[in-house]
Amino acid sequence: MFTYLQHSDPTVPYYREKSWTFARGALATVDRPVFGWIGRFFWHGIAHDHVAHHFFVTIPFYNLPEVTKAIKPVLGEYYCYDSTPTLYALWRSFTQCTFIEPEGDVVFFKNQRGEAV
Repeated sequence: MFTYLQHSDPTVPYYREKSWTFARGALATVDRPVFGWIGRFFWHGIAHDHVAHHFFVTIPFYNLPEVTKAIKPVLGEYYCYDSTPTLYALWRSFTQCTFIEPEGDVVFFKNQRGEAV
């Protein structure tokens, strides 16, 4: 569930080989306050600070909150955070992230009706 919520969101682009770069791949994730303080404590905040984890995989989890604070101003509009309650976000991803088109270098998830958000 956590990996799915971090990487599957209707607003996050999917990059094919020709358009993928390390930075684009690292930014293709979402920081979420999954289950609030419970998620931060029991899952070491990996959902809360997942963008930082993608850029700096060797930094220990307990330092990621500081890294997130430092990179948010640098990333600006490219930083993706979603405060949607966890179970609603999960439902939205399950219903809105059904497939991607087989064509295109940068694509977004679509729902069963073929609509992108």
